[in-house]
Amino acid sequence: MLYLWFIGNMLYGAYAVADKLYIGLIIQPQLFALFTMVNILQVYWYRYKWSIYAVAFSCVLLCISYTGLHIGIWKGIEHAIDKQQDSAVTFLGVLPAIFIAVGFFPEFYVCIKKKYVEMSSFFILLDTSGGVFSTISLAFDHTFDYVASITYLIVVLLDVVLAIMKLYFYIQRKKNNHGSTSIEDTRDSDSQQNSFIVSSKSGTSAGSSRDLHNDLELKT
Repeated sequence: MLYLWFIGNMLYGAYAVADKLYIGLIIQPQLFALFTMVNILQVYWYRYKWSIYAVAFSCVLLCISYTGLHIGIWKGIEHAIDKQQDSAVTFLGVLPAIFIAVGFFPEFYVCIKKKYVEMSSFFILLDTSGGVFSTISLAFDHTFDYVASITYLIVVLLDVVLAIMKLYFYIQRKKNNHGSTSIEDTRDSDSQQNSFIVSSKSGTSAGSSRDLHNDLELKT
């Protein structure tokens, strides 16, 4: 997931520079790619227990790869724009959305398997808001960039799906917990009632034994 998001933001960052979008829309994918790279390095450090030298080498390698590919794709898109190769520009503009969208699928799989969405509601809200406002900002350009908007709208759509899943699993857990509590209360009530019946029977048996003993004594 992280690698797909890293590549997707690198591709979109190159497209944003080549298409001369607003400075905020150019910086945004670069920052997101940076944060994604930090998460990748954290996985190496905490999960796989890599040494500090291996993590540092991986950081340098990722930065070099990002820079080289970013500049190469940026110049390629600029060349396609100058030559008016619209199909190539559209393909390179849609490609980041594909990488980012596919990057969500592992998260969906984990959520369905665990029946729980680990992403916080604040993160989902923040990510959705970013996609919405970024799409709105494109409307203030001279011409609305439909290709650029695809990446943002895909993110908004998938974040909404995550939010719906989070709400659904939350409601299901509440129902299951309520059902378990009701069953436990019923069992406790039944056990108390059975205890009362047993004690009542015991008291009745004891009373009958005493009456029989008294009758025998009187006859004697």
